[in-house]
Amino acid sequence: MAKKALIYCRVSSVRQATEGHGLDAQEHRCREFARAKDYEVVTAFKDSFSGGGDYRNRPGMTSLLEYIDKYPHIEFVVLFDDLKRLARDTIFYLELLQEFKIRGVALESPNIVLGNSAEDEFVQTVLMGAAQLERKQNKRQVVQKMKARLEKGYWAFYPPPGYRQVKDPVHGRILIPTDVEAPIIKEALEGFASGRFPHLTDVMNFLREVGFRGRPIYVEGVRRLLKRIIYAGYIEYPAWDVATTKGHHEALISLETYQIIQDRLAGRYKARARKTDNLYFVLRGFLLCASCSHAYTGSWSKGRNGKFRYYRCNKPGCERLNKSIRADKIDKEFEVLLKSVLPKQEMAQFAKAVVLDIWASKVKDFKNDQAMLERRLAAIKQDIDALSRRIAKTVEESLIRNYEQQILSLTNESRVLQEQLKNLGLSAVSFETALEVVMAFLNNPLAIWENGDLNAKRLVLRLIFADKLAYHHELGFGTAQKSLLIGLFEQVHAKKSQDVEMPGVEPGCKANSLRDLPNVVRSKFSSICIKSEQKRR
Repeated sequence: MAKKALIYCRVSSVRQATEGHGLDAQEHRCREFARAKDYEVVTAFKDSFSGGGDYRNRPGMTSLLEYIDKYPHIEFVVLFDDLKRLARDTIFYLELLQEFKIRGVALESPNIVLGNSAEDEFVQTVLMGAAQLERKQNKRQVVQKMKARLEKGYWAFYPPPGYRQVKDPVHGRILIPTDVEAPIIKEALEGFASGRFPHLTDVMNFLREVGFRGRPIYVEGVRRLLKRIIYAGYIEYPAWDVATTKGHHEALISLETYQIIQDRLAGRYKARARKTDNLYFVLRGFLLCASCSHAYTGSWSKGRNGKFRYYRCNKPGCERLNKSIRADKIDKEFEVLLKSVLPKQEMAQFAKAVVLDIWASKVKDFKNDQAMLERRLAAIKQDIDALSRRIAKTVEESLIRNYEQQILSLTNESRVLQEQLKNLGLSAVSFETALEVVMAFLNNPLAIWENGDLNAKRLVLRLIFADKLAYHHELGFGTAQKSLLIGLFEQVHAKKSQDVEMPGVEPGCKANSLRDLPNVVRSKFSSICIKSEQKRR
């Protein structure tokens, strides 16, 4: 009666399974060997698993041992292609031999004769020791090469979410942002930093709503995503002592934004949560109930033909409590209101003159800020040099670790300051470009309202209206109070002169030059231009 044989095959990776010495090739050699020995092959067990480590972690090997235990009355022989297929670690190899010996199972291979003599065991031990040495040498070489790539600013592992690796003639393999995931991750990171998503669960819900990666997202996954400095354009890998290094890949967020995220995760940064961040309910927080002057909230309602948007008052005691108004109806009436309060186009040149006059003084502020940042960077460099000298003179490990931590903290601060310094100076040309954008906005805010993003729509509300708007379910919008800016510029246009009374200024006070304008007018309008330019860049 033919002896029953079981085949065991293993490769170190899924890729090897399809190459020359893959699983199929190993199985074929073992079946040919069994045919020559007149063995009956019952089945084959396969693993795509690294040779190092405990054999008990391999599904194929554990299944093989369980199969043998299931049929204790059958005398099996286990066939394998090479000694390295069983293990590449001396200790685990000897343990595995003992497992087969306890079960009365013989081991055979077409490449080596496994005897039971002391000499045979010595040869097996030497061969396994050589395999273990080879495995560790290979691992060391791989780690060294990968560490060198990391230290040069290149990611050496599987691309993180939002990136993919491509071949580049200069950089070799380099990360580039993906078309779909990168914008989503950027929005999630910046949303958490700004307070748009106040909590990790808010980020999680956002990622789930947009179908990020097509699989469930959990809070811990969100936390790991927010902690990855790679999205700020830097590389680090503490497990291999790779310090934070400027990467060659494109960043999704600034280093300053990344630092804000880390501060918020650690509870050191409290940003005001913005509850109106929803493009479907832009007027939420700006729209007041005419009955009680409480802000309307927005919500969805499911109807027969789909979901519909509604605004409603949720203040207890209000006669309109939880009585909904279609958001589409309010949006249309708001557009009509917006058209009725549009600023005159002729005031644009005056507005431009106001801001350019202010810009001259802003340039001085920028230069002062630049000098302050440069002084702080110089002080940080001196501190780092001093700490480095201390480390060289210190032998106590606890002090060395403390100094290294201080250096790391100062280095991170230096990177943030360098990025702030880089983005600080806005040239007069770039500022005028931003100013033209704002002027175009003032000339046609309705177009911005219809086609702009959430921030642009809010800019319309802040620039055109002085206060929140009351809405009655039957009468519609009440009288809209125009903003200080619009009122001022319309007065200037009406009188064709700069010698006008200023809103918000005591009667009889005249503005004989641009510098005489109220500070609130000058600073608010100029800040709008500056923020516009910063976002554009």
